[in-house]
Amino acid sequence: MSSGAAVEVQTQEAPHNTEEHVTELSPEELEAEKKLCVEMAKIIEHALDRIHPFLKIISEECDKASKTPKDEVDEEALVNKLRPLIEEATKILHETHGAIKGMDPEGKAANKAQRNYDDHNATEEEQRLAKGLCELTGDVTNTIQEAKEKIKDLPKAGPQLGAMMDLLTDPLFQILAAVGLLLNGVLTLVGNLLGALGLGGILKNLLAGLGLDKILKSLGLGKLLGGGKGGKDEKNEK
Repeated sequence: MSSGAAVEVQTQEAPHNTEEHVTELSPEELEAEKKLCVEMAKIIEHALDRIHPFLKIISEECDKASKTPKDEVDEEALVNKLRPLIEEATKILHETHGAIKGMDPEGKAANKAQRNYDDHNATEEEQRLAKGLCELTGDVTNTIQEAKEKIKDLPKAGPQLGAMMDLLTDPLFQILAAVGLLLNGVLTLVGNLLGALGLGGILKNLLAGLGLDKILKSLGLGKLLGGGKGGKDEKNEK
């Protein structure tokens, strides 16, 4: 299920910047930014270790239900079994968001994070954080999409579990937004990675369905939605 592990982050050469206001960071600020990336990456990696078992069981149970004749599926038992797993996975994501937000409780770092990343090559620390975010985003969104597809024909369990699984996207969005406000350029890397994996369209559709794409753009974080280019994303959007 580890969708982001084998993907290389592609750094881009610095284009000529035509904007007038570019914030240059001091060596001390750059070092602090690297440390922030490392600490966030550890939080994301810890979340991945915790959430993977729950996502795995959710996928397996929905797969089992999809292969069982519809009139033989105990829908109530399926809902009762998956509800606590989905709730625990959602709790993990909320705790992860809280941990990241707690790194800048007064928003001081966020105010400095809006420097121009178009002329910035990704550091090793940013790549590590972006890969973790890509894996978390890919695993959660894939689990949601595939599980909902497998149980969509179950008249009771399908809508109930689908609505519960949709709740996973809210804290996931909050995590992405929290990281983006502190380290704006990392979302560009995440968007590129998701696009390379063919997951940009899935994430974009989920965010759009919840109205969160507009919020991302209003926060100046719309780059996350631009990761998908070409065939893979287009196929996933269909």
